[in-house]
Amino acid sequence: MDDNPNILPNIVPVTNLLSLLPKIEVDRLLQFRAEDDMRRALIGRLMIHAFFVTHHGSDWEKLEFSRSEANKPILSILVLIFQKLKPEHLKDVSFNISHHGDWVILAGDTSLESPIRLGVDVMDFQEQVPGESFESFSSCFHEQFTTTELDYMKAAPHDPDAPNSTNNQLKRFYRMWCLKESVVKALGVGIDFNLQSFEFIAQEEETAKPITSTKMRVYEPSDNFKEEGWVFEEALLDDNHCYAIAAHLGTEEEVENGESIMNGSEIQRLGWQELLQDAKPYPHQH
Repeated sequence: MDDNPNILPNIVPVTNLLSLLPKIEVDRLLQFRAEDDMRRALIGRLMIHAFFVTHHGSDWEKLEFSRSEANKPILSILVLIFQKLKPEHLKDVSFNISHHGDWVILAGDTSLESPIRLGVDVMDFQEQVPGESFESFSSCFHEQFTTTELDYMKAAPHDPDAPNSTNNQLKRFYRMWCLKESVVKALGVGIDFNLQSFEFIAQEEETAKPITSTKMRVYEPSDNFKEEGWVFEEALLDDNHCYAIAAHLGTEEEVENGESIMNGSEIQRLGWQELLQDAKPYPHQH
């Protein structure tokens, strides 16, 4: 969803939107100091609710979410126990949310034909300090990328229309960062995870059309993190934002099916009307 900074206050009061979430989520949102951060997080929470209503037949006003040990939103166990919504079905729903810059994006499992792990990340390219060289900027992240990945960034072709020669290098940096973050989020691990234990090999440049050709090498495989079974989808949302979705599907057959599904054909860009069409206020908020 495109989070234009001027949309939220003009369409509906924030207090009205907060009434569409349970108190535990409202309290968490009100802890944000920056209004923009709170707005993005609020949109993300509304998107999660809309996803479960639209794709899994849940009642909006009965959904509640908690956090995993890695601070990943998960469906509350109380919902699974007390709601008559096929708990054995809901407990396997994989979903993930990310927000940065002007965008909030959600990736969710709608088929549930087999267990899947999902992670998604979106990045705004405009984060480099003006006038700072790419070498200076990227030197702060050498411990997060492999030599192969850093070489890929540095080898980006010069863009004659860019204000400086680092434009495409920076885009490649954020592309790699998106991919790293999507895997970390799919695994559900913490920020201390070794990001150099795996690397990405890009087969083609990112465009507005989603691609699934990127491959990953895993140098420290484990039962929780194997090289086999991963599919990645990437694309540009606009001139300044990219996203990456990581999906661990399991078998090679499932990977082949996943590559045909993760091709951007199911991406939906929501406006406020679509997002809130099934929304209902939560009772007993105070």
